[in-house]
Amino acid sequence: MDIVGVPSSTNKNHGWPFGNEATPIVNNVIKTTYVIFLIQQYVLALGNRPKGSKFAYLLALVYFAIVQSYILVLSFYLVAQAFSGGGGLGLDTDNGFGGFLSSLFTSTSGLVLIALVSTYGIYVLASILYADPWHMVTSSWAYFLGMPSSINVLMVYAFCNWHDVSWGTKGSDQVSALPSAQTHTASDTESTNFVEEADQPQADIDTEFELTVKRALTPFNPAVEEEKPDLSDSYKTFRTNLVLLWSLSNALLVILINNASVTNLCLTVINSFLFF
Repeated sequence: MDIVGVPSSTNKNHGWPFGNEATPIVNNVIKTTYVIFLIQQYVLALGNRPKGSKFAYLLALVYFAIVQSYILVLSFYLVAQAFSGGGGLGLDTDNGFGGFLSSLFTSTSGLVLIALVSTYGIYVLASILYADPWHMVTSSWAYFLGMPSSINVLMVYAFCNWHDVSWGTKGSDQVSALPSAQTHTASDTESTNFVEEADQPQADIDTEFELTVKRALTPFNPAVEEEKPDLSDSYKTFRTNLVLLWSLSNALLVILINNASVTNLCLTVINSFLFF
């Protein structure tokens, strides 16, 4: 978005598509709202059922589809400008195949073109090889618009519910869904109103009484309960560590991509002076 939207020498100081002043503002609003919706997915996945948060999930799916369509429009516009020789975005088409290939791997528009071909072109190529390309016209657009949701919604929910080991059981983890045997006896229909006691020798009665008295006189020593994490706690601890590792690694990747000063580990002259 910044390559096309922020006025610079690479795009002839022309922010597209909303102009030099409005485009950077729109892009910043989209990026900020994107982070808000991404944080919402963690909150929903850790504390809500999908059936109980249908509107929130639907709103997120629609927003991610809109952002994806906006990114696709900007990407194809960037590639079109590259092949038309627009400013610093143009590919080198005047020095033969070697010059074109060199600019393809060194220019920003070339890298965007490679990303588009490797991400979306593979589907077109596979459809042509399979001799069934019609679904690229009828249903591919829905798949492409839903790709961000599969990462930002489904993957976040999967990582945040890693501790739930009932996945894939299709309800068979519930007692009501398991088969049970029911037995009946012939005397179930007959009602009895008396209790029959078996006769015991006096020696056995005295022995049982003696044991009962000894148990009553024995001091009560409560059992010491050791608070150890059970299996469910270990699953949730693993889930927490996994979500933290996955989130922080993705955040580090975003920092490495969006900050050129990371090559110096952010230790510029001013930052080093302030640090010491």
